[in-house]
Amino acid sequence: MRLLWKSACCLAIISLSACQLILPDVSEQTAQEAAVETEVQAAVFNTGQPDVAPVVAEEPSVAETILVEATSAETSVTEPAIAEAITEEYDAAEKVESDTFVVEPDVAEPEKISPAIVASAPVGSPAATASAYQSELQQLCHEIGSKLGSVSLNDCLRHNLQYAAGFSVNKRILASREFIPSASEQPVSRILIMGGIHGDEYSSISIMFKWMDILAKQSDSQFHWRFLPLVNPDGLLDGRGKRQNANGVDLNRNFPSADWEATAIETWKKSTGSNPRRFPGSTAASEPETQWLIKQIEDFDPVIIVSVHAPHDLLDFDGPIEPPRRIGQLYLHQLGVYPGSLGNWGGLDLGIPVVTLELPSAGIMPSKEQIQIMWDDLHNWLNANAPELTAAQSKRENIAAD
Repeated sequence: MRLLWKSACCLAIISLSACQLILPDVSEQTAQEAAVETEVQAAVFNTGQPDVAPVVAEEPSVAETILVEATSAETSVTEPAIAEAITEEYDAAEKVESDTFVVEPDVAEPEKISPAIVASAPVGSPAATASAYQSELQQLCHEIGSKLGSVSLNDCLRHNLQYAAGFSVNKRILASREFIPSASEQPVSRILIMGGIHGDEYSSISIMFKWMDILAKQSDSQFHWRFLPLVNPDGLLDGRGKRQNANGVDLNRNFPSADWEATAIETWKKSTGSNPRRFPGSTAASEPETQWLIKQIEDFDPVIIVSVHAPHDLLDFDGPIEPPRRIGQLYLHQLGVYPGSLGNWGGLDLGIPVVTLELPSAGIMPSKEQIQIMWDDLHNWLNANAPELTAAQSKRENIAAD
């Protein structure tokens, strides 16, 4: 009887051990489920579908500490180290709230150009140019429509983007869209507006298409607009979106500002710890996208430049005039400039006001209402400032001509 009791006990112990080997620890299982749930929630966008590879935030970097120390010491906010610290807070976690959901685009034939028009068009004319690069423009729209959850293939195609005399490192076409007002007796103010200098700031690209939709229906704009909706196509479209271009260069540190040669590399090393996401390039204006932007600014000669970024939820400004205090939900908080930034080169060196909108999220679009309010606020500020700048520009041109 005693022998039977011992045997039963042994069998029970063996069975319990086997269960422990087969069943996972309850706390571990709960943690795994919570992690998956967090990833899915972090990646859900308008379509309600999770991204395939959501990013899990890591511990903050020392940049936040730098910012706190600098602020407590009452250091000027124009110091590059302080501004870099703010942006490093984002990079430390590599927080890319991606709206890169692969969606089935609404396939539609793009608007075709009449062969008769093309045949009769002189070489280099808009009609001939549009025909020559139509396949590249279609391909760009296909890629954008497949990558961004808030911009479909049709959203891109209906704007009839034009070849803008440039290609990226990986030979993607660089495109633009122009809106020209009806004839006016007064000089027309030229406004250059761009998004997607950083390829992982998805909302900065998507909002370009939303604003082009608004402008296409708007009849009261007296400005000549040039939209550059995707400045860094390789950064967006080469696999997972990244800040830099295909050569690993941060285009917004690559402009030939007056301080580039003396300070760009040293500032990159000291204030970012040689963060590859902030690499300014081996030389100023080394990248084809930067060279293209410089040529766009030189040829178009805008009186104001508007550049859209994300995700710092603020309004930045560089240039010689009084900045807007608020655009939509974005309030003015000037970060200062960096060697090679557009604000430095365009706003300070060239004297062209550069309005920088930092949207609240890189991958979640503002509400439809906020998109409209931001557009209206921007348009109102331009109405109050652009004509005077245009008049001054025309006066300078007339004096130079004499």
